[in-house]
Parts: sequence; C-alpha cells; structure tokens
Amino acid sequence: MEEQLTCTRLSRSLLLATGLTLAGSHVMASGFRIPEVSTVGTATSNALVANTREVGALAYNPAAMSFHDSNSINAGITRITYEPEVTPDVGTATGSTGEDTFWIPNGYFMVKGHGNMSFGLAVNVPFGLETKWPSGTFGSFGGAGSDPNAPELSRIKMFNVNPNLAWQIDDTSSFAFGINYYDLDELVFNTQGTNIKGRGGDMGWNIAYQKKLNNQFTIGANYRSAVEVDVSGIVHDHNGGNPPVAATATLEFPDLFQIGMHYQINDKFGIELDVERTGWSSFDEIVIDYGSGDTTSTNNWDDSWAYRLGAIYQMNPKTKLMFGYSYDETPQPDEYFSARVPDDDRQLFSLGMTHDFGNWNLELAYMLVDVDDRDFSGETYTSGEPNGTSLYDGTYKSDSDLISVGLSMEF
Repeated sequence: MEEQLTCTRLSRSLLLATGLTLAGSHVMASGFRIPEVSTVGTATSNALVANTREVGALAYNPAAMSFHDSNSINAGITRITYEPEVTPDVGTATGSTGEDTFWIPNGYFMVKGHGNMSFGLAVNVPFGLETKWPSGTFGSFGGAGSDPNAPELSRIKMFNVNPNLAWQIDDTSSFAFGINYYDLDELVFNTQGTNIKGRGGDMGWNIAYQKKLNNQFTIGANYRSAVEVDVSGIVHDHNGGNPPVAATATLEFPDLFQIGMHYQINDKFGIELDVERTGWSSFDEIVIDYGSGDTTSTNNWDDSWAYRLGAIYQMNPKTKLMFGYSYDETPQPDEYFSARVPDDDRQLFSLGMTHDFGNWNLELAYMLVDVDDRDFSGETYTSGEPNGTSLYDGTYKSDSDLISVGLSMEF
C-alpha cells in the first residue's frame, strides 16, 4: 500500500510538472496566444493598432474610439483547423487525436459618451486550444501500456472581458484605459495515467494611445499587463484506483506591447506596419501544491517578437479588399521544449474583404499559418522534468488555417 501510494504521488508530481508548463496548444501566434480578435484583424494579419478607420480595429487599440463619430457593434466568429503531428525518434508517428476544429467568437461594443469620452466593451479569446497524444506516441516513456507519465490531453478554454474608457485629448490624439478579466473556464492537463482539471479567473489592465501626425500618418500603441490566475483543480487516476486529490497553482499569462504606424497613401489605399512583443519570459517557473507536497516546473521561455504588415484597399464605395503578412518568433527554447506545445517560428498570410449593405457591413477573412517544422533533439533524460530532454526527440508539424466571418454596424 505504501509503495502504491508513493508511485501515485510520483505520477501526480510528474503530471503537474509536465502538464502545467503550458496552457494548451496554439495555432496563430507565439506560445499559446490567439491574437485574432476581429475578422478585419484576421484579414490584415492583426496589423491594426494604428488604424483609426475600421470598427474591427477597436479591439486592438481602444484609443481609436475617439476617432469614430458613431456608436458601433462588431461581432464575428473564426473557424480554426489545427492538426499537429509528431514523428518521434522512439514511438509511433501520429497526429493529435483531440479536437481539430475550433470556433472562436469575438465582439466589440462602443458608445460615444459625453464630451470627449467614449466607452467600449470587448469580449474575445486571447489564449487556448489543445493537443492530445495517444498512448504509445512517445515510446521513450515506456511504450503503450507502460507510459503513465507521458503527456495525453492538454486543453485550455477561456475568454477575456475587457471594458475600456477612451479620452480624446485633442483633435489629433487619444488615450484609453481598460480592465481585462480572464475567465479560465477549463484547464485540462492529463498524462496517460492521471487526469487533472481546474479553473480560475483574475484581472489585469491595459492602456492605449493614438496620435494623428498629419492627414497621412497615424501612430498607435497598446499595452496589456500580465495576468496571474489562481487555478484550483482535482487530480485523479484514469482508472479511479485512488481518491481525487486537490491541487492549486498560479498560471501567469504574459504581458503584451504593440506599436504601429498607419500610412494612408490616398483615399483608397492604406498600409500599416506593427511590431509586437509578448512577455513570455514571465512564464518561467510554476509551483504546484497538492496533497502533502509541492512540485516546481521550469519553463524559462523567452520574450518573443512579431512583425505585422497589413493593407486595405477601397475597391469601390461599397467594397474593401484586405491583405496581411506576419512573422512570429517562438518563445520556446530547446532547453525546455515540450510536446504539449510543439511551437516554432511561423509566417501568417491573410486576405479578406468587407462589403457595405447600407445599415451593416459583412466581413470575410482567410488566414494561412505556416509553422516551421521543429526537429528536436534534447539532452538524455535521467530523472525529474521531461521538458527539453530526449523523451520528446522527434519532428513536429503544426500548420493551420482560419476562416472568419463578421458583421459590423454604426448607429
């Protein structure tokens, strides 16, 4: 009995050490972030932080509310297909057997207030998605039937509620402040032998600024703070052989800084270049408390940069065409690589259109996410954490595409 209890605690410990090192898998940006928060943003590869014209840009920079003369509503949904694959050096080549199609909603509601004030409310999904590896995928853990500590399902489902106030300083500049509430609705990190499921929520803040330098140039900046979420969950064995054990941890979502310049070449054509830094270096160490002890997991991710280029062309009085390109760096170093987030550098290619039907606009977008294959070879595993070790040696592929549909109106 004592030996069985000790083995169970060890498997839980390894589960938490390997499982809570990430918040699910991603498909669109570095780490596990989802930057697409409007259909127009998807069409322009998220290069909108300095745009004062599009309603779909308000979620990227709420200071832009001051340059819109009407109340507005913008809502959309994005269909994401994501099928990660691995060919391990030891084990069985396979694709993730979890969900491969996801529906991600977004919305923004803006009201012009008294004087120079405006109010906006954004609802979106900033992080998430999942991977699921069948038993026997990573044979270096021991093979099918004897790999209880190998990763299985990793999932995060969450949303962000973000109210903002914008203040127009003068005719050419605006400042905004907001609160971000992260509701972590479902956090699942399973091994082949043990399950963990938890949830939590907490708040952060954001500030934003826009400045029209002249009739052609506008600059914009937006900063979102890191958010620490206290997670409470339950750990139990797949076979139910031992009673559930409560577990707690703190998961820190990174801060984000965006800066950009929009150049309106003429009445019909505008381009924008944005640079973005995600503070993944805060995702360094997680301490998990469970039962009679605790476990520390080390990630030591790096801050990552993204470079985004977008263009919008007014084809006729009713229809706009949109194009975008982004290059996103991975924050995950080889020293702490995990198959739960098989991340690498990526390129985003996007296009889309909007059409004015009078009282409302229809928005359409398509994005291809081309992720570099990751050929990983780590240090020989001895004991402790598997991240960055030979247990995950192999080649990883995880391309994706997105289709987004949105509606907007001003009133």
